[in-house]
Amino acid sequence: MLLRSQRRPRSPAKVGSLALAASLLALLAGCGDVVLTDGSSLSRHDQFVTSDAVASESKLFIDPTLPQTVRTVRIVPTEFNEAVSGPGLSPVERRLIANAADRALCYDLSLRYDVVSSGRADLTVRSRVTRVDLTNVPAAGATIGASAAITIAAQVGIGFADAVGKIPVPRVPIGLGSLTIEAEALDARNRQRAAMIWAGAANSFTNQARFSAASDAYDLAGEFGQDFGSYLATGKDPFKGELQLPTYDRIRITTLGEAPLDPDCEAFGRAPGFDGIIADMIGLPPEWTDKGPGISTAR
Repeated sequence: MLLRSQRRPRSPAKVGSLALAASLLALLAGCGDVVLTDGSSLSRHDQFVTSDAVASESKLFIDPTLPQTVRTVRIVPTEFNEAVSGPGLSPVERRLIANAADRALCYDLSLRYDVVSSGRADLTVRSRVTRVDLTNVPAAGATIGASAAITIAAQVGIGFADAVGKIPVPRVPIGLGSLTIEAEALDARNRQRAAMIWAGAANSFTNQARFSAASDAYDLAGEFGQDFGSYLATGKDPFKGELQLPTYDRIRITTLGEAPLDPDCEAFGRAPGFDGIIADMIGLPPEWTDKGPGISTAR
C-alpha cells in the first residue's frame, strides 16, 4: 500500500470530473423555501392529506363525486393576503402573479367544465396567495450574464463555448423564489368540495432566471393553477400522476397565446406567446410581455 506522501496525483481530467459532479450535486440542492401555510384563509382545513413532488408540497382534499356532479365553474380572481402585499412587490407584479394562477387554472378547468364569468355556478373557486419569497435579482443576473457570455463566445468559436453553448446554464442557487397559495372550491350552498394548500419553489435547473424579483412567483403561480385545475377536473392527485407530453391545445393556448377553449377564459388574458419566449431567453421581466387580465371578471 502506498503511503499518503507516495500516492500518485489524480489526473486533471479526473479532478475536473469530480469537481463538476460536486458542483452539480450542490446545484441540485439549490431551490427556494417550500413553506405550507396553515389554511387560515379557507372555510375549513381539517380534511387534508399531504402530497409532494420535486420542489413542491401540498395538502389536498376533494369530494370524490365532484367531477361527476359539477357542470359550471366560476373563478374568483386570486387575491393576496395583506401580509404579502406590502413592500417588495409592486401592484403590477401582484396582478401578474395572481392572473398567471387564474389563467392556468381556467385552462385546465375548461377541459371538463363550462367556465362562467358571472352569475351562479355549480362551483366557485377562490385562491389566495399567502406567502412569497422574492427572486434575488443580482443572483439571477449572474446566471443570465454567464449564459449570454457562453452564447456570445460560441458564436466566435471558442472551444469551451462550442462544447457547452447549447446547454442551459444552471442558475446560481442563491435567492431562488417561492410561492404558497391556499385555494378552495365551494358549491352553490357554500360547502367546501375541494381545497389545496400549495407551496412551490424555483430550482437551479428548470426555472428561467430573469431580471425581476417577481419572476419565480409568476412562474410558480402558473404551476399552481395547472395543479389545482387538474385536481378539480379529474379528482386525481396532480403530484402522483405519470408525466405526460403536453397536448397540441396546451401548447397552442398556454405557450403560444392563442384563443382559449372556453371564451370566458379570455377574462384572464392570453399567454405572451413568442414575445414571451424570446423575453424569457434574455431574462426580461414578465410584465414586459404579459398584458395581464382581459375583460373584468365578476366577484
